[in-house]
Amino acid sequence: MSKKQPNIELPIEALKSESARQRWELFHRAIAHAKECNHASMEDGEPNGADPEAVGPLLTIVR
Repeated sequence: MSKKQPNIELPIEALKSESARQRWELFHRAIAHAKECNHASMEDGEPNGADPEAVGPLLTIVR
């Protein structure tokens, strides 16, 4: 008789690796979305020199 036991940890390991893969995929999608939003906001935020209301806030240093 064989005393081999079925590998019970295999499904758990598969779930762990699938979970890790999904987390990495979500992480990379979030980074891509953040880059896209940042790029879009930089393009939208560029003031036009002819539009006086498009001028951003002025920074002053007070001592």
